[in-house]
Amino acid sequence: MAGAGEGLRLGSLGRTSPEPVRLRNLLPSGLRARLDLHRRAVLHFVEDTAVSLPQGALVLDAGAGEGPYRSAFRHVRYVALDDRRGDRSWDYGGLDVVGDLLRMPFKDGAFDAILCTETLEHLTEPQAFISEAARVLKRGGRLHMTAPLTFREHQEPHDYFRFTRHALRMLCERAGLRPVSIEPEGGYFRMLGDKIQPTHRFLFAKDRALVWKIVFLPLHPFSMLFFTVFAPALCLWLDPLDRKRKHTTGFHVIAERP
Repeated sequence: MAGAGEGLRLGSLGRTSPEPVRLRNLLPSGLRARLDLHRRAVLHFVEDTAVSLPQGALVLDAGAGEGPYRSAFRHVRYVALDDRRGDRSWDYGGLDVVGDLLRMPFKDGAFDAILCTETLEHLTEPQAFISEAARVLKRGGRLHMTAPLTFREHQEPHDYFRFTRHALRMLCERAGLRPVSIEPEGGYFRMLGDKIQPTHRFLFAKDRALVWKIVFLPLHPFSMLFFTVFAPALCLWLDPLDRKRKHTTGFHVIAERP
């Protein structure tokens, strides 16, 4: 279920969703990755998670999808679990376990850590999943999770929820987990930069009338560069101005089983 990424350190792991690739495929891949603000933030969170884990730890990637992060966890024992209800075009052949995330087929206290990225919104019972995560974690083990607050509908029809920081704290505490950190994924400007990028696709959609395409053809390259390069870069630069960070794309959570 988890959203696939372009790879750690903005490299080439996983696969990018087709919409932004079509709009920006003329740009260098490194620049495209840096301007995909949401994905970049999630990838950095995954990278930090991997670095924090000791050699040989047993780690569960819950909602692994195509397993785009597997290579970041070569120093640990990595287990990829998914129920295969995500993107229909994905290849789930690399999964270690196919199973229900609400009733995970593992014994109590099996894992040193759990990674769960952009999956919670696709689960019909988020509380049941986090309670299961708490069950299969060892004492002192940590759940490393990302969850959206403002994000488009995706992987339909299996897209059910969005989460505030208060909801995430409540879900963790109800499951007996101690929230270590719940950090917003940037502030207002970073969120704006992420949301403004599809504008070019809407303005120059394939089904636009021929007259529109002819009249506004000279603006096509300007629109693409402005909405997919300049605007998100400017928003990223401006983001420190929002210190309260009440407007955000989502949250990065670390919660520990006492």
